Amino acid sequence: MRKKIVSCILIVVLMMSSMGLIGCTDQKEEKVAQEQEVAVEKVEDGVRLSDEEMDLSVRDAKGSNGVVAAANPYASKIGLDIMKNGGNAVDAAVAMAFTMGLVEPNASGPAGSGFMMIHDAKTGKQAFLDYLPTAPAALTQEIFESYDKPTQKKTGVAAGVPGAVDGWLTALENYGTMSAEQVLEPVIELAEKGYVISPHLVEVVQDSYELILSHEETAKVFLKEDLPYEAGEVFKNPDYAKVLRKIAKEGKDGFYKGEVAEAIVQAVKADGGLMTLEDLANYKAKFREPVGVDYRGYKVISAPPSSSGGIAVLEGLNIAQKFDVKAMGSNTPETLHLWSEIFKVVHADRYNYVADPDFSHIPVDVLTSEQYAKDRLKAIDMEKSAEEQKPGSPLEYESPSTTHISIMDKEGNMVSMTNSVGLYFGCGVVPKNTGFVLNTYVFNFSKDYEVNKAAPGKRARSTMSPTIILKDGKAFATLGTPGGGRIPGTVMQIISNIIDHGMGIQDAINQPRIHQLHKNALYVEGSIPENVRNELAKKGHEIELKGTNDAYFGGVQGIVRDLETNEMHGGADSRRDGKAFAY
Repeated sequence: MRKKIVSCILIVVLMMSSMGLIGCTDQKEEKVAQEQEVAVEKVEDGVRLSDEEMDLSVRDAKGSNGVVAAANPYASKIGLDIMKNGGNAVDAAVAMAFTMGLVEPNASGPAGSGFMMIHDAKTGKQAFLDYLPTAPAALTQEIFESYDKPTQKKTGVAAGVPGAVDGWLTALENYGTMSAEQVLEPVIELAEKGYVISPHLVEVVQDSYELILSHEETAKVFLKEDLPYEAGEVFKNPDYAKVLRKIAKEGKDGFYKGEVAEAIVQAVKADGGLMTLEDLANYKAKFREPVGVDYRGYKVISAPPSSSGGIAVLEGLNIAQKFDVKAMGSNTPETLHLWSEIFKVVHADRYNYVADPDFSHIPVDVLTSEQYAKDRLKAIDMEKSAEEQKPGSPLEYESPSTTHISIMDKEGNMVSMTNSVGLYFGCGVVPKNTGFVLNTYVFNFSKDYEVNKAAPGKRARSTMSPTIILKDGKAFATLGTPGGGRIPGTVMQIISNIIDHGMGIQDAINQPRIHQLHKNALYVEGSIPENVRNELAKKGHEIELKGTNDAYFGGVQGIVRDLETNEMHGGADSRRDGKAFAY
């Protein structure tokens, strides 16, 4: 409590000083000047990118040898350097994933989760890795329903058994060309030397300040004397570097066994959580069969269950291609109304039918079929907004939060990978001397939806939807986004912008977006014109206006390849610190 009071007082003093409300004598001014000099000297250390690499007025990049797109320039730089040094798209993806855990620690990290879609150019086949957290072996639905979500989601109770490290290293072992030591070396260096903090990360830390400050170890890592860092300062994470050194040397055992595992379990159990060393030692990422549909001559391949998002994307595209979306125009009232109604339909279905396929039968083939799309089409009225959509009946047809990385290399390999720790800074708990936060995935289970109820070892479903697109069997595009429930709709809108409206990847990402669940308000980005919003309101939509270029609508990273010239064009989202690099 004392720590929080002192920090709040310091913040107020700093604000008053910056507003000129606290006068300074010449002596004080001299002291401030000296302190500023020291601060400048401190900032001079750390790993610094060039002005061009840090220039966020330019987000996209083109190249014929390799392109990467991530939510932070440091991650993009490391990924591109990996490929320049002989690595392939998977090598770059793993290096970038570990880097994002350092430079965007609020969104992903080793104690988080994700999905990775890989297109192997040699075989022409896709591989999909599911490394969502699992429920501790002692967790039952009865125990889950006894939890108090508002308070315990900010404690170690919320943490599922993390899957990210196992998933990333499994991908490296099966599809990479480099060792863990090689891909982790530049990340370790960055963690030890430090990186320059961006204004976006400062804002994120400030928004999560109370959560960070409430956990001593978390405050030690992400605050400076209990106050947020300022933009331009250098942030170092030596604990994170030590963990990566153990992983580089010992592989998965460096994380899932030994002192790192013990620190995780101790942090969880200190808050009353159920995770054990056995839970960590037994964790395994799973290869699953990707799912795809044909969309206007392109093969769109997205995440299978445990993702509910990929199914929603594919079901939505199947419905959309029953309409002439190109003729409707981009972001017109008619087009946005159609997407809103499609979103309602697919969210209703994913909530009710999609979860961990190891625990329930998921009617994937039906949900992604044209026959089912024709049936769900009946629920859409192009003149009027439905207040709420009910789930369809896929079983009748059968016979029996987050960051994204996109990569394409010169061989035509593609990676689409979305990682998350759940809420911003996860549950807020950093295990002692590790430098990373634990996830919140226990609270992704449901009380109301039977298919997604908790069980020992079960994966709570996710909406993450890493997606790739093929044209005539060749690599055409890779894309994805963070954003929780906004993910499926955002991915659909980007694909439509590219295929239906012929946009380049950066233009497709820059377009304003909407978000709609199976009921409730239609969320509209502020740059959508007022006259369009008024027309939507006339159709019965309850408009909830968000900001212009609002991070609420995700942070898309994508790459599209020109099939004639083989030039690759990477695009990155200005709603966050997105940046594409190429060579």
